[in-house]
Amino acid sequence: MKEYRWERYSDKYYYYDTDTGKIVGSVSKIALQEIWIALVYTGEYTFTLQDEKHLGQYINLEFAKRATEFFWERESRTLLE
Repeated sequence: MKEYRWERYSDKYYYYDTDTGKIVGSVSKIALQEIWIALVYTGEYTFTLQDEKHLGQYINLEFAKRATEFFWERESRTLLE
């Protein structure tokens, strides 16, 4: 089973795979507001908008982080890996 961790750089949080170091998600604020956006990266790495999935806007950092974690937890339970 894969292990993921959070790392903070400046005012953005990155969720990454500890085995490969690849970033699989991120959480950041909208400009100067207290709204947080959660994104996941699908791993196709074509550097287009299709690589990013917008999970939503959240009222605080913890909800945004949990949404990102839940996405990858659910993905790890599928048979498509």
